[in-house]
Amino acid sequence: MDNIHQVEVVIHVDEVLSDDHQASLVSKLQGRDGVEGARFTPGREHLMVIDYDSNKLHTSDVLGYVKQEHVNAELIGI
Repeated sequence: MDNIHQVEVVIHVDEVLSDDHQASLVSKLQGRDGVEGARFTPGREHLMVIDYDSNKLHTSDVLGYVKQEHVNAELIGI
């Protein structure tokens, strides 16, 4: 049994993303090893909540994954 240390991070996305772009970003993030879940906050489409395993990733890794998808973003909370 894996010993998962799940952490939740909030990321602010600077630009307005279309529904398709949001869905694509969420799908790509959830495909990354160590990312347990990702979602945009309803009514606050600039905020993403990403759950990840802190044994596998650091917060900077998660933010880097978002930026690798050509999205301008900043970490705003853990």
